[in-house]
Amino acid sequence: MVFFTGKNAIIRLFYYALAYTVYSPKCSETFDQEYDYIVVGAGSAGSVVASRLTEDPCVKVLLLEAGGKADPLSEIPAAAFLLQLTDDDWQFKTTPQKRAAGGFQNRQLPVPRGKGIGGTSLINFFMYVRGNRRDYEQWAKNGAKGWAWKDVFPYFLKSEDNTDPEIANNGYHGKGGLLTVSNIQYNSTLMQTFIAAGKELGFEHRDINGEQQTGFSKLQGTIRKGKRCSTAKAFLVPAEDRPNLHIVSNAYARKVLISDQKVATGVEFEINGHVYTVKAKKEVIVSAGTFQSPQLLMLSGIGPKEHLRKFGIPVVANLPVGDNLQDHVGTASLNFEAKDAQSLLLGQVTNPFNLREFIRNGTGPLTSFSGIEGMAYINSKYQNPKLDWPDLEIHLASGSPASDYGQILSDTVGMTSQVYRRVYAPYTGKNTFTFFPCYLRPKSKGTVRLHSANPKDFPLIDPNLFQVEEDLDRLVEVMKACVYLVENTTAFQKIGAKMFQTKHPGCEQYKIYSDKYLRCLGRNYVFNLYHPVGTCKMGNPNDPTTVLDPELKVKGIKNLRVVDGSVMPTIISGNTNAPIIMIAEKASDLIKKDNPDRKNCNPEEQYKKEYSWFDWFKK
Repeated sequence: MVFFTGKNAIIRLFYYALAYTVYSPKCSETFDQEYDYIVVGAGSAGSVVASRLTEDPCVKVLLLEAGGKADPLSEIPAAAFLLQLTDDDWQFKTTPQKRAAGGFQNRQLPVPRGKGIGGTSLINFFMYVRGNRRDYEQWAKNGAKGWAWKDVFPYFLKSEDNTDPEIANNGYHGKGGLLTVSNIQYNSTLMQTFIAAGKELGFEHRDINGEQQTGFSKLQGTIRKGKRCSTAKAFLVPAEDRPNLHIVSNAYARKVLISDQKVATGVEFEINGHVYTVKAKKEVIVSAGTFQSPQLLMLSGIGPKEHLRKFGIPVVANLPVGDNLQDHVGTASLNFEAKDAQSLLLGQVTNPFNLREFIRNGTGPLTSFSGIEGMAYINSKYQNPKLDWPDLEIHLASGSPASDYGQILSDTVGMTSQVYRRVYAPYTGKNTFTFFPCYLRPKSKGTVRLHSANPKDFPLIDPNLFQVEEDLDRLVEVMKACVYLVENTTAFQKIGAKMFQTKHPGCEQYKIYSDKYLRCLGRNYVFNLYHPVGTCKMGNPNDPTTVLDPELKVKGIKNLRVVDGSVMPTIISGNTNAPIIMIAEKASDLIKKDNPDRKNCNPEEQYKKEYSWFDWFKK
């Protein structure tokens, strides 16, 4: 658990006292025995699907979410790290890594995933990034028919309500959608330093969701009036009063019900220890995320047959569920001090005047994207720059674990006390900053597997880091680029920037910031960028590596789809939340297309009978 100091308690109490934003939708205390559609998971994808399907008043939808309503603290952009290791986070960890994570306890990495209505959009870091158009061309080329850039671009526009007139009118953005996308409202002076350093090296300052991706970018995120715009706020709050939508929280899905004819007929779920089943007349849509969608499918008998038989689960469909796990490979261990710059210190976050400014006006330091100041997309020496398909990404954050006196960041990134004492303690209270560099298209692929047949047991998450050594080669390249930015540009020298001179344990034998030191740092202090995808791969139905066809239907099973980040065949070149919302937008239209009778009903008659959980339990 994060150790919540008195200062952190002040943040919570102050915000709870003054909060007024409607950040989470109403939940239902009743549900029917049968719906047209059951959506499992109210995260970045499930919230969109439930909202879009219920735009048709004749379609009844049950949305099940294992978590509850969001913590009001989720509204504060600068406090995103405070939500990890809480009840809003599943608090997953990877399995011990063979080739990586030597600097972590038991060689395990933390894997934050949102738990609650809004899913990971409740705890993420807001970045609105679509990836590169070549990512989607690759999908289509490799068998995901209908997912080329021309097919997906309209769905990015459909969601988006961009509030920056300059960007919104450049031909690459949408206005009037449900998802608010705004410029970052608070930057320290470091942002301008970062952009200036990029220009010294020949990089344009650009809209990375625009005509080209390569360059240093103006940050935009899912922010509305200075506060978080989760998918719950964007898509479910406007739909909360629809009589054809029931949102049921704290409902833990146990399995999808599948008939002998291999038709998905409903879902079994648990609320407060009581188990219920609800039928789906048309489809079950699994949107439980990259880790729990494959878990739910395997618990339902869909997955690698030998793995299922190991736990006594009858095999319904032998499919490569849980394979193809991908995430961006980076590190959080490149830090520097800049005495003439301003970092986001714990004192700013807990300052009552800053809290009041945030509550009243949606402005000030608390609107910071948890300190993220800049983002850049560049090419390694292995990548052809003429393609405009950069393979490296850099995030720059105005702070480090030394900024909060070891109270928050060190725990959330899984840092040991030994690392904090040796590397960060000497810089406590100083103006320190962090690069989060990563390799965007890693070749190593991991797995998600069942721990047991018990639905409550967390899945086994193995990213299989550095299975392909080239992933580490490219990570070293982007780390070298970060060091070069600080040590060889006038912009950073003007603010007195210097890389930390404290070495990480286990890498002391190497000259600091040499290639060997960076390689040691990258391998042992690796950081996943919280972008897991791919475990229910879509593509050509005849491809033995796919779980889904291009319409996201589970192969061999009728009336069952998966809609979330797990469907991605290959990871996109950027942050994943916007693409997952796009996937849900497109999937909603695919589902509607398969329901020609969706407007033929008498809605008033359709919603008369409802059951409370208690009444149903008595029956």
